[in-house]
Amino acid sequence: MSLTEQMVLARVRRLTRRDLRHWVQAGWVRPAMGQTGPVFDEIDVARLRLLCDLRKDMALPPDALPVVLTLIDRLHETRRGLRLLMEALGDQPEDIRRAVIARMQARGTSDPP
Repeated sequence: MSLTEQMVLARVRRLTRRDLRHWVQAGWVRPAMGQTGPVFDEIDVARLRLLCDLRKDMALPPDALPVVLTLIDRLHETRRGLRLLMEALGDQPEDIRRAVIARMQARGTSDPP
């Protein structure tokens, strides 16, 4: 679903137009650009809610936001990679899956994938 700036502001009531524009300009939210301006999707709205939580509810200083956002982005990338790895492992024969689990356990990972 494509959302205009006004629609986003209506959905995220804690968000001000000033903060929205600043966060887009800073690159913390990256909406697509339409003919009439930025076009936001549900991922953008979720990130804006996260930014409101971090900045307004948790009072995270502005200079810490880029660091926290980078760490959160890396965590999400890692989770995506692990999900793909699990899917690939699930496609393997049982003996291969067991060998991988045994190897992980031998290296100190307590829970099998």
